[in-house]
Amino acid sequence: MKKLFILSALTFLSACQHQANFKSANVIKPHLDAEILSEPEQQKVEIELQRFVYFDFNSSQLSAESKLVLDSHIDAMKIIKQGKIVLQGHTDQVGDEEYNHGLAKQRATSVWVYLVESGISEEHLVAVSMGKGAEDREGADPTTDRHVEIMY
Repeated sequence: MKKLFILSALTFLSACQHQANFKSANVIKPHLDAEILSEPEQQKVEIELQRFVYFDFNSSQLSAESKLVLDSHIDAMKIIKQGKIVLQGHTDQVGDEEYNHGLAKQRATSVWVYLVESGISEEHLVAVSMGKGAEDREGADPTTDRHVEIMY
């Protein structure tokens, strides 16, 4: 009971102090009343990040360019506190489906490891293999099919 009373008294005194500061701010700078009374606006910042990290033929090694792409995502990823960020590994059409599935998983895993080592919580990352895409799909290109797509 005594703790509750002390906590209530401290809260009351803190509120009085805040009110005193608020009144003195109004006396000193009355032209700022609207700014003092209004809530600060939340700023929404939209940036466009490259969603694809590309790989060389038959490789899951990150290039210097790929690391730069990932570095550009790290600040945004650290802000995200909910949900999952999916890292989809892809391959070109060369090789059989089983091999490509494994290579795509290795690519997604190499991106996952880089991000975790850079401070991204592993709880928010999911690495998956998509293997190779359909051979007859429009825009198929071996150099761009070897990638990991970052999906927020």
